[in-house]
Amino acid sequence: MPPTLHSLLARRDLALRPVVAAEPDRPVRWVHISELNDPTPYLEGGELLLTTGLQQDNAHPGWEDYVARLVDCEVAGLAFGVGLRHNEIPADLVAAARRLSLPLLEVPATTPFIAISKAVANAITRDEQLALTGALDAQRDLIRAALASGGAREVTTRLARALGCWVLLLDRSGALRYCAPDTARKHVARVCMDIEQLNITDPQRSAALSIGGDTVVVLPMGVYRHVEGFLVSGRPAPLRPAERSVLSTAVGLLSLDLYRQWDLREGERRARAAVVELAVRGHAELAVQLSEILGLPFPNPPLRVAVLGAPREQLPELLQSAEEHQGLRLVSALTAGHDSDALLVLLSAAQGDTMCLEEVLMRVPQSRGAVSDPTPLGELPDAWRRVQSVFHASPTSGRLVIAQDLAAAGLLRHLGTPDALGWAGSLLEPLDRHASRSKLDLVETLQIFLAHNGLIDASASELGIHRHTLRYRLKRIAELLDCDLDNPTVRVELWVALRLRDRL
Repeated sequence: MPPTLHSLLARRDLALRPVVAAEPDRPVRWVHISELNDPTPYLEGGELLLTTGLQQDNAHPGWEDYVARLVDCEVAGLAFGVGLRHNEIPADLVAAARRLSLPLLEVPATTPFIAISKAVANAITRDEQLALTGALDAQRDLIRAALASGGAREVTTRLARALGCWVLLLDRSGALRYCAPDTARKHVARVCMDIEQLNITDPQRSAALSIGGDTVVVLPMGVYRHVEGFLVSGRPAPLRPAERSVLSTAVGLLSLDLYRQWDLREGERRARAAVVELAVRGHAELAVQLSEILGLPFPNPPLRVAVLGAPREQLPELLQSAEEHQGLRLVSALTAGHDSDALLVLLSAAQGDTMCLEEVLMRVPQSRGAVSDPTPLGELPDAWRRVQSVFHASPTSGRLVIAQDLAAAGLLRHLGTPDALGWAGSLLEPLDRHASRSKLDLVETLQIFLAHNGLIDASASELGIHRHTLRYRLKRIAELLDCDLDNPTVRVELWVALRLRDRL
């Protein structure tokens, strides 16, 4: 511990006498000697100020202001040397020190000021040596923990013990990996909120926070210049320089763990990319065999192949979001980087599969995608080519183009002219006019009927009505539009008109 007023008073060789008592553990950062009426411009706070009062006399009215300035400067205390200018400490000084709670010590004439300075300097040196020794011991302990089977968890636990603080180990998204002690998890939400506001993207940048009276340090952990996690520590007292070196050692050891994870993940990504590329290029059997050799679960047919894209700087986030999506994991999705702005996802066709892809896109701004219909394993190359075509023709932000939209997607992007939009509005105007005076939504009925390729039972089921009710509605639509819904050409025209109508 650093020297305190109590430890100096305990030194018999100094023979200091307390006149105005202070807290026993009040630290002394340094010693300063001054006979100035205002020494505060030369003080930083925490010093024990030594003076003999040469510039003051017993009746001087300035002691009150003198003490007030020292209190404002947060000195550790005032040591007054008697026997030179004053035979005893001036009564006004004692009274002012008591009123303003300034610790006041009497230094006898037999004790030179240099002895007090040496005592404080030696105590500070011993304290720093102990701190350095403790830091070295803690660093060795952290290295042993990193090499042990506990790994990152054990490093977190021993770091909290060594620094007497609480510690959080977070991943790049702010999710908690480990904490010590267990009660430290209560700080996660507040810390994550502050990290998000600070937007720490540089591994060399740290942050200091104040949470519930604790001084909190946030250190990012970088892997190949990317922030992949955060080490957070907090306690009431700020960390000392030697303790900060222990914290830096912990960051280095935990970063090595992240490097190992990164390398393993990159190896898995290359393996998945090889399997996916073989599958979409027509080597299905070889893709399945390779996945078995590599221990990768291959999705069960029928399959969907999706192309997801984002700006180059956001593609790593899109890839990680797809890899970590729990729904995609459940359908054994294989996700692989494809080129500089897109990635491929091969997944089993299942309920909610496209919704999972849409959720991935929602997490990454400016992302987009296209996905095929359920496809047999042997027909993946054709599905992949169609999806690529639609992906490059799809809007530049925010949506997933589903397979059932593929055929129209290439045509509709050429039909966004005023004439085409006017034609669509005119063709469907009778239905809109009918909607203005009826609660029956014939437009939705027509959309679902056409989406199900004219199948009555499937359309009625989705609408939640009886098939006879659906037939009545279709008859009414045919009358309003003066058309034959059994005519394939009419159906195509109405489907295109409905799609264009969505753009109005």
